[in-house]
Amino acid sequence: MGGVGFDPLNLEARTAPAPNLPWVADQPLPPVPVPATMRELAPELNRPLALAELTDLALRLNARTRQAWLQARADAATLGVERADEWPQLSASGGWRRGRSVSGTTGAPGNLLTTYGPTVTLSYILYDFGQRAADIEAANYRLLAANLAQNRVLQEVAFQVEQAYYRVLAFEHLVRASRESLKNFETALDATQRRRSSGLATAGDEYRADTQVGQARLVLTRNEGELSKARGQLANSVGCRQTLRCSCRR
Repeated sequence: MGGVGFDPLNLEARTAPAPNLPWVADQPLPPVPVPATMRELAPELNRPLALAELTDLALRLNARTRQAWLQARADAATLGVERADEWPQLSASGGWRRGRSVSGTTGAPGNLLTTYGPTVTLSYILYDFGQRAADIEAANYRLLAANLAQNRVLQEVAFQVEQAYYRVLAFEHLVRASRESLKNFETALDATQRRRSSGLATAGDEYRADTQVGQARLVLTRNEGELSKARGQLANSVGCRQTLRCSCRR
């Protein structure tokens, strides 16, 4: 059983084969269910949303807000556990036993005996040199810190949503302006080509106009990429899934 290939816990099949190799699943991974809240809000996320609506969604969907809230509830439960020491502890148990004794000299069996009965224990700490009060005070401060941390998380999430929201609006205006600029340069290029065909412009004028069109297209592509990234940041701040689209309106 102590051979080299012995693997009673099946570790080789459940983990990566080596520290430098990734783990590969041997069967399809379980699907991640869509939360009920996300299913209810899916129609709402497909329409343009104002900043106040996005902030409200972020406070409900962002994982950080739920984590901070659950941490505060856990600390509140810990405080309740510490306060339980202020009360007496009562424990009860019951037992039932049945046996027969055997004579040590003759070996003859004795009478069958059955014993049973409850046991109740009551204990209370009268004095513990301040340990109980110190534990309760420490739990109180941990709960206060958790509640303040939750408030800070709410403020940070709202601030991130606001930043991402106005970033999306800014790049939407930049994309709109870049498209208008590209149209103007394309019109200028067309006019320059007509002038050159009529002998009123040189090849250098046409090349300069063509260069301006190419630069305008590059700026438009760059701004469109920044707009897509800003929308992704907004969706991440709100807590949306990638399959859902977050938009905004002024």
